[in-house]
Parts: sequence; structure tokens; C-alpha cells
Amino acid sequence: MYFRFGSALVLVVLISLAGIALEKRNLELRRSVTRQRFRRDVLHDAHIRMRLETQRLGAPAQTIDALESGELRVEPQRKPIVENDRR
Repeated sequence: MYFRFGSALVLVVLISLAGIALEKRNLELRRSVTRQRFRRDVLHDAHIRMRLETQRLGAPAQTIDALESGELRVEPQRKPIVENDRR
């Protein structure tokens, strides 16, 4: 009789420990997913800001207006200086 009671008690404890381990793993995975979502949102916002900045800087009308108003200077291209280090 004591053997049955002891084995039932051990079985209940093992099942409880397994449940705790599963919940702990589940919580760890949820935290990981939450971090990944946050990082994705931050990267997505940065991507949108960069695309808008690229569109703003590359807009032909704005570039032409800046050239005409004198805000943007066009400098003649210089020839690149090529150093020959071969001896």
C-alpha cells in the first residue's frame, strides 16, 4: 500500500515538473518572439524613413529647383589622383 502511494506521489511530482519545464520553455519562446517583433518593427520604421529620405533627396523637381535657386552648386569633376606605389 505504501509502495502504491509513494509511486503515485512520485508520478504526480514528475508530471508537475514536466509541466513547469514546458511552461518555462513556452515563456522563453514567447519572449523571443516578442523581441523579434520589436526588432522587426524598428527595422521596418527605419526602412520607411530611409525610403522617404531617398525619395525626398532624389526627387527631380526638388533637385532642379535647388539648382535654379542656387542652393545646389555644380562643381566640375576633378580627375582622380592615382598614386602609383609600384617600385
